[in-house]
Amino acid sequence: MSAFRNATAAGVFVSAAAGNEGPAEKTLDNTSPWVTTVAAGTVAPHNGTVVLGDGRRYTGVSTTVTQALGPKPLVRAEAVKAAGVSGSDASLCAEDTLDAAKAAGKIVVCDRGVNARTAKSAEVARAGGVGMVLVNPSDSSMDADLHAVPTVHLNGADAKTVRDYALTDGARATLTTGGSDTPYPQVASFSARGPSVANAGNLIKPDITAPGVSILAAVAPPTNGGHAFAFQSGTSMAAPHMSGLAALYLGEHPTWSPMRVKSAMMTTTTPTRTSSGAEETDVFAQGAGEVNPSAMLHPGLVYDSTEQDWLAYLAGLGIETGTDVEAKEPSDLNYPSIAVNDLLGRRTVTRTVTAVTPGTYTARVSSMGGVKATVSPSKLHFTKPGQSRTFEITFAVGTATVGTPITGSLTWSGSHHSVRSPMVVTPQSVRAPERVTGAGATGHVSFTATPAVTPFTATAYGPVRGDRVHGSVTSHGGPTDSEQYFTGSVAAGTKAVEISARTNSPDAQVALVVWPLVDGRPASSGDVVLPTNDAVVTLPRPQVSEYRVAVVTLGDAEGTTSTPFTLQSNAVGAGASPAGKVAVTPASYDGPVGVALDVSASWSEVVTSDPSTAWIEYPNGAGTVLGLN
Repeated sequence: MSAFRNATAAGVFVSAAAGNEGPAEKTLDNTSPWVTTVAAGTVAPHNGTVVLGDGRRYTGVSTTVTQALGPKPLVRAEAVKAAGVSGSDASLCAEDTLDAAKAAGKIVVCDRGVNARTAKSAEVARAGGVGMVLVNPSDSSMDADLHAVPTVHLNGADAKTVRDYALTDGARATLTTGGSDTPYPQVASFSARGPSVANAGNLIKPDITAPGVSILAAVAPPTNGGHAFAFQSGTSMAAPHMSGLAALYLGEHPTWSPMRVKSAMMTTTTPTRTSSGAEETDVFAQGAGEVNPSAMLHPGLVYDSTEQDWLAYLAGLGIETGTDVEAKEPSDLNYPSIAVNDLLGRRTVTRTVTAVTPGTYTARVSSMGGVKATVSPSKLHFTKPGQSRTFEITFAVGTATVGTPITGSLTWSGSHHSVRSPMVVTPQSVRAPERVTGAGATGHVSFTATPAVTPFTATAYGPVRGDRVHGSVTSHGGPTDSEQYFTGSVAAGTKAVEISARTNSPDAQVALVVWPLVDGRPASSGDVVLPTNDAVVTLPRPQVSEYRVAVVTLGDAEGTTSTPFTLQSNAVGAGASPAGKVAVTPASYDGPVGVALDVSASWSEVVTSDPSTAWIEYPNGAGTVLGLN
């Protein structure tokens, strides 16, 4: 990234792809502040529709249905597979998996995944199929590929419905052009999401969204079915839009810095849309919104920064820069968005804006759901272009739940301009340990908590003991015998979950991995505990209803051929039966914030043979897990 920093410092506008690992969070690439990080958005869709034999209609994406095709028999690929081919391979319409005697003259339903999308239609064409319905088994993008046979690409519930219908006797379908309106622009599901780990959540990334789905682009004919152009999707399609627009901008303002150009683009965006057509509010998906090429040339005010500012920002993150530039709080970088990852009670950040169009501008802050935001001064007056004014915005935690990002925006309005900056803060009400431990049927543990709000309260829940499940893994069996999987559920109102895997022998060890389940599938990242004889994963304030657990051995203990273990899940919350008593002091405190308190948690009547879990809750849903035995 130092090369990009040097280029930007020299006046070169650098845009870079956000990455294609979405929709999982914290998957971004290219997140330095001197880089414009670009998410991919959809364009006006190339619609095609699948009309089922019973009249139901489902609209997807198609560039190859140019006239009505059908009605024709509709079949699942597995139903027309070649002899000796597995159903899973055939469902993907992999090469040479379909039987021409069965597929000829039919519209074939193929599952997305593994092989290239266009390779699937090529296999349908080879087997004599006349059309294809490409279905996403899980939520994903719909792509306007140039297929070998007329094809409609479906997603979500529509894909499942058509896939299921194809199994019914006498299923038929017609592929037609057009269809129902699809809201756009939407952030593509594949577009990587924030928050940015590298920036510790103190810089909103991506910065902005640009068209990146079904973009007509030059391609190499030998690997694209002889086509010189094809429809391509990816954040690497979106980033060039931004560089091209920046080139236009610098033609209009050749002396402007790349950061001024970025600011003009970010503060004049339009919101992207959700699948229902509502305005998208997820700044970690869209950034400031989709670039607006006409509005960007008239920004009113701009936020600028220099290499010295970036070095101070890096130093504020604890990164050694090799310079004597003084560190700056990362949230105070003069950026056209505002982020405070750890809003402990109250925090003030500073920004400076420079006038492009002089006049008087008035600040307006959108509602931030339990966080109060105040701008001072709330009016800025400029008498000529190039003048700069500095303001502060103070965030104060009110009723917002801790640990959950709260989004909003700051808009400066004046001189017929609106200068909008997205904002996100993550409120905290106390600085306290996430987990403390104790042992024995009776005892106590002391720790320090620093309140950031008043009045401050501490309330104990539990302890609880969940059901035990016995299992065994081995490194001496087949490739799957070294791991065992479990699925758990989280009831509404659960305050904390603690999952433990204990080996029967103290000499044996297992690793523990816990993933949240999203739409029934494990998320791309989870909690990992390296091998130990007592592995524990703690989930405070769980946000999911289900999770997947893996218990793994990397090697059985010496002299053994298996590793027996006990898995236990303790959920503290509504409906949980107590397994002892727990109390906490002080239960309340109404003194000044920022003063460290000595907190003591005590317990009694606790069974010592199995682990128990309690929860000590503070204001706004914050808390400390108490793990016992």
